[in-house]
Amino acid sequence: MLLSNKDKAFISECTAELITSSERTGKRYVPDTAAERIYGTDDAPFVLDCEFPFEFVSTPVEILTSEKTDAVICVLPDQAINEGDRIEFEEKMYRVVTVESLNVFGVISHKVVTVARLYS
Repeated sequence: MLLSNKDKAFISECTAELITSSERTGKRYVPDTAAERIYGTDDAPFVLDCEFPFEFVSTPVEILTSEKTDAVICVLPDQAINEGDRIEFEEKMYRVVTVESLNVFGVISHKVVTVARLYS
C-alpha cells in the first residue's frame, strides 16, 4: 500500500475542493427510458438527470482537433456519467465521448471527460 487511508481521504478531499471551487455547474441528460427507440439509443429523447460541479480543463486546440472533441472537463469520482450521455454547460450541448477515472497512488481522484459539441 502506497498511501494510508488518511492520505487517500486527503487526496479525495483536495481534488473535490478543486472541482467544486471552480463554481461551474453542468447538466447531465440521459436517454428517456420510457421513450420508444426505433433506430437505437441516439434517436431517444434525452431527459435531465442531474446537475453537477465540474472543472474546465484548458486543452490545446491541436489535441482536441486530433481527438475530434471540443472540450475536456473534470468531475468528481462518484459522478454518474457515461459515454453517449449529453451534458450542457455554458449554454451549449455536448455528447460525452470518453470517461476516464484517474488513479492517484491507489485512489480514484476524479474523472476526466471528453466531449463533442452538438449543433442543432
